[in-house]
Amino acid sequence: MANKPSERGHREKEKIPPLNIIPVMNLMIILIPALLLMASFVQLAVINVAAPQIGTGEQQDPQERDEPPLNLTITVTELGFIVAGSGAVLPGDDEGGPTVPLTPAGDYDFEGLTSKLEEIKNNFPDEEQLILNAEEDIEYHVIIDVMDASREIDGRLLFHEVVLSAGIA
Repeated sequence: MANKPSERGHREKEKIPPLNIIPVMNLMIILIPALLLMASFVQLAVINVAAPQIGTGEQQDPQERDEPPLNLTITVTELGFIVAGSGAVLPGDDEGGPTVPLTPAGDYDFEGLTSKLEEIKNNFPDEEQLILNAEEDIEYHVIIDVMDASREIDGRLLFHEVVLSAGIA
């Protein structure tokens, strides 16, 4: 029997089964506690440093201060550490070389830097601030090690207020 023209092109539409979201919900039920559990193992370290200031909010009378500020600066270079104050740069072993040169193995001498800073702290016991300066290609862990070397020795605080400065060209 021939179909009517109105029934030829129309086929029965496929029925779409209902969406099964139970596997997705099961996955979320497992992932959320797992992520919360892993987040408790993640530890973040915070290093206290101060940003350089353009000026302080208070004006201090120059006659109130007994001596000028030290402005102790450590510059980290490829050759070692250059230690300077407001008066001058501390000389090293070689003329024109860094104050604390690299070790013979080619590593930075953090123990030598700490002993040099201990000498400075003995001469300037009231100073607590240190300005840290580094060349562009100095690795991050070296800067952190300089901060550690300058903060304390044998439980005695040296220069715990570290101010990061812009790099040198």
